[in-house]
Amino acid sequence: MNNNINWNNYVIQMEKIMDLNIDDRNRSELLNQIQHIANIASPLMSFPLEDRLPVAGVYKA
Repeated sequence: MNNNINWNNYVIQMEKIMDLNIDDRNRSELLNQIQHIANIASPLMSFPLEDRLPVAGVYKA
């Protein structure tokens, strides 16, 4: 999976949306963690799914 997301811009935008003020040290660590999670998730996101696959079971009482 080709991941073309600019995570730095993402964090900056989320800071604005959530009205946060993250210092440079914490922002750097947050970027590292997000990139790490994206790398871990990449194989899962690349996994081909059927066109019509139920997302959850239907529970009836």
